Amino acid sequence: MNDIHVEFIQTAWGIMDVLHQAQSTADGLAGCLDILCKALSCEQGSIWVKEKSGKYLYALAQRGDANLIGCRIGVGSGLTGQAAVSGEPFKAEKSRCEESFCAEEKEAGFPEGSLLWIPLKTSAAAMGCIQLGGPLQGCFKAEDIEAGKRYSAIISLDLEDRGVDSLPDADQKTIASLRNVVKDYGKDDSLAHVLKKINLDIYENETMVILGESGSGKSTLLNILGGMTQLTSGRYELDGRDLSTPSEHELTTFRRREIGFIFQAYNLMPNLTARENVQIISELSSHPMDPDRALELVGLSTRANHLPSALSGGQQQRVAIARAIAKSPRMILADEPTAALDYDTSIEVLTVLQDVVRNQKTTLVIVTHNNEIAKMANRVVYLKDGRVSGIRVNLSPLQASQLVW
Repeated sequence: MNDIHVEFIQTAWGIMDVLHQAQSTADGLAGCLDILCKALSCEQGSIWVKEKSGKYLYALAQRGDANLIGCRIGVGSGLTGQAAVSGEPFKAEKSRCEESFCAEEKEAGFPEGSLLWIPLKTSAAAMGCIQLGGPLQGCFKAEDIEAGKRYSAIISLDLEDRGVDSLPDADQKTIASLRNVVKDYGKDDSLAHVLKKINLDIYENETMVILGESGSGKSTLLNILGGMTQLTSGRYELDGRDLSTPSEHELTTFRRREIGFIFQAYNLMPNLTARENVQIISELSSHPMDPDRALELVGLSTRANHLPSALSGGQQQRVAIARAIAKSPRMILADEPTAALDYDTSIEVLTVLQDVVRNQKTTLVIVTHNNEIAKMANRVVYLKDGRVSGIRVNLSPLQASQLVW
């Protein structure tokens, strides 16, 4: 048996194993995409699935720094939509020069260069397509396409058996948008490129988890979202307002009124009670929540008059959550909110956060190194070396109480 056959069998086995182990369709597709990109030496890829009406395709898995997750493309529209109904793979060496390349694909940021589309289909029907790009050898070869067809057949059979129970709402509102965001520190020989052309949308009333190794740019990205750090270049919008180059007054107002912060170290005033810690923040907001109501929402009504020193770590973090929601913020940004807590307390805190998003209809962005926390998110963003290396949709996010580590 030659090396090509051995590699194919290993890849096919890896795909089947990922699909078998996956808790959801999106998890399985994200894992398959990682394997495919590695097997075919691709830098970028996405998997598109047809929703029940058969009118649109949604991107459920992505690898690379395009802005595809949450996008929809009409079946038959553009190169992606055509791939879903054509029944055969096709490639485009210069995709953006193709006459059929549609506006949705341009807006989503499909990369230039050699792209390959492989239909997802069974004998009964076409279900979507796999899109791959940026082959390291410069272009896709015939053997790549044939291998891709076989891998696609495995994924298609699983997709047919598993089904897709729900898809993102086509009318889901984007509240925050980052386009080609760059953040540098230092200059000349000491110049450090921390964020490198980040493209990302954040939706209303969603929980997003940002994962990445230390130094990947997670906290810097969160600080830009919260107005704590200004970007070097690019564009950042919140509710249509341009926050790319704000004045100090604009930044201060933005932080006070629109953003709730939750930090790993709690950052409570030690000489103030729980109620006073919440009240001092709510007084900065133009539409604050009553401090006692905020404490009630996090289960601390009976501890309102206690100083932080009289509270456990989990209770202090819940005061920090109450302080964040008392502003009635547009977004809550949490930087490693459970890193200093034990497992049971972490689950309590994450449950409170999940309840806040559900009941207060706000948006939550969590930066963490804990992969298990990602299972409670609507979307998971992976950062690597200052770039978005992938985005995954969770069609069935877990309850915080179901997380195990």
